[in-house]
Amino acid sequence: MSVWQFDLAFAQGGAAASWLPSSRSDVMHYLASRVGPSTPMLEGWRYFGNEAGNCIDMVSDPDGRYELHARLDARAGETDHFIEVVCDVAHALGCEFFSEELSALVRPSSRALKEALQRSSAWQFALDPEGFQPSR
Repeated sequence: MSVWQFDLAFAQGGAAASWLPSSRSDVMHYLASRVGPSTPMLEGWRYFGNEAGNCIDMVSDPDGRYELHARLDARAGETDHFIEVVCDVAHALGCEFFSEELSALVRPSSRALKEALQRSSAWQFALDPEGFQPSR
């Protein structure tokens, strides 16, 4: 994750959601229709969208189960639209989001997600890249 990206896990019941291998193809087609085609990153890891910007990662275990993560680019003008898309995806999958950075669950609404983004270190970086001091 780049310093300008705010990372969120798609979550169910307060924990990262994990899906069965049998749903993978359908979810991949759905994500491609909403975000664009996927690109392999590493073994078991694909991303939909812009690797260095707004994207959704699909990370698979060796047994075929997978998790989804959204990365929001705090610098990009199209992030507001992407937030709407990831909220639609979360609703379709019956999920909410979990931010490890904020140690918080985030409802899949544009307003809640924008508020969480504005509390992130990615947002602080986007506001002042030269003066940004990462928290330790």
